[in-house]
Amino acid sequence: MNKTVAQQFEIFCGKDIKEDDWLWCNRCHRSYQAFEFRKLKDQGRVFLLCPYKDCTGDLPLDSRPWINMVEQYPWFPENPIKGRIYEPELHPEEEEIEKTPRLESHAID
Repeated sequence: MNKTVAQQFEIFCGKDIKEDDWLWCNRCHRSYQAFEFRKLKDQGRVFLLCPYKDCTGDLPLDSRPWINMVEQYPWFPENPIKGRIYEPELHPEEEEIEKTPRLESHAID
């Protein structure tokens, strides 16, 4: 990683984020290791992006440290699976409840 990219990464992600730490993208809801981002150079400026090519997530604006996500959403696994979508809005148990067909109740006389 060149000096410019390293400085930008440190400004937006902090000094405490290490290469093997995981980040979570707020746009695509997938996780990735911190230094797996894509770089886009435009008119002398460097932009750090989510590494998934089908995502337009911007690392400084859309990434969150995985450890913070686990603290906020305790049903998230401690170690994420690369490429898997993690939805914070829906607890896995709630998802199962929604998939379960509802039976109509009938009063028995």
